[in-house]
Amino acid sequence: MTAFIPSTNPDDDPIVRNDGWYPDLDAAAFKRQTGQGDVFGAERIAAVIQAAMIEVNASIAAWRAGQTVATLAEVPAPAYGDTSEKVILYTEAVFARARSMLLRVTRDYDSTKDGHAKADALERVADDHLGQSAEALARLTGRPRMVVELI
Repeated sequence: MTAFIPSTNPDDDPIVRNDGWYPDLDAAAFKRQTGQGDVFGAERIAAVIQAAMIEVNASIAAWRAGQTVATLAEVPAPAYGDTSEKVILYTEAVFARARSMLLRVTRDYDSTKDGHAKADALERVADDHLGQSAEALARLTGRPRMVVELI
């Protein structure tokens, strides 16, 4: 008996182009850094990364307007290895938002009782990823961060 197990070729994972000021992002790096498996194809992952880029870019547009350098990598910041802290935080923000978007889509696949319970758990994880994205953006732009708990 033979079995066919579909998988994506890592060479098929595209580089998702950005606007020229923010860095282009690698879909293969997204998979490695977020633990995203091969449930979604390369085109779907690229589309989600692009949508997350658009959201992140829009949310920090005012901060970017105040920058006088040619790219995000040139904004003064400490470097970790060869990579600027600003680029690392930007990548974290986009990848966390994209992961959240994919987790929310997963709810559509299984509508059984067990599937709903699993989807509810994934909803909390998706919210955690959005929080990570917001925290990375706050650190990137120098906005103060705070935790407020409602009583």
